[in-house]
Amino acid sequence: MDNRFRMPKREIPRELAYRLLACGPVTMVTSYYRGDMNVMAGSWLTPVSYRPILIGLSVHQGTMTHELIRRSSEFALNIPTVELMRQVLYCGSVSGRDQNKLKVMGLHEEGPHVVRPVLIEECIAHLECAVTEAVSPGDHTIFIAEIVHASAAKESFDSTYLLKERDLRPLHHIGGNRFSVLEEPLTVDVSKEDAAS
Repeated sequence: MDNRFRMPKREIPRELAYRLLACGPVTMVTSYYRGDMNVMAGSWLTPVSYRPILIGLSVHQGTMTHELIRRSSEFALNIPTVELMRQVLYCGSVSGRDQNKLKVMGLHEEGPHVVRPVLIEECIAHLECAVTEAVSPGDHTIFIAEIVHASAAKESFDSTYLLKERDLRPLHHIGGNRFSVLEEPLTVDVSKEDAAS
């Protein structure tokens, strides 16, 4: 290996260590139960299983979103773009108990296909999720949920994100009030000889 890739490392405070992993697409999580609706920013999520198709979403136990998901056993993940960066930060900073964040931020509701929480029209993709299990290892609950419906803008996603235009790329949260977008897709092939080594 080339020596230039042997970079010196510095210790990262443990309370920031999750940011080395948690820079996947940020989502706007919508939830609903008996007339109460909320939207929050959420980036602590991960695929969990192929069969069934499960994801895990980690939500702080003191939030309105946690309460609504716990009661309804469903939520929707809406994938925003850089155009919604201000709205995402706002939805992650203000409690839904105080105001209707969708209305305040001028976001529009779109009808869901399977679950009750609304979808956000301005987002490029949506995953509707039904909770199958909840685990509380600390101050957050990990909601394990089956994806029961998914949709995405044709110009944004085929079998992967296309990344053609900046305003059609998913927004990524890298910590605090800092965000990023992916620049370009890269492709690599592995030969049978490489795989065998």
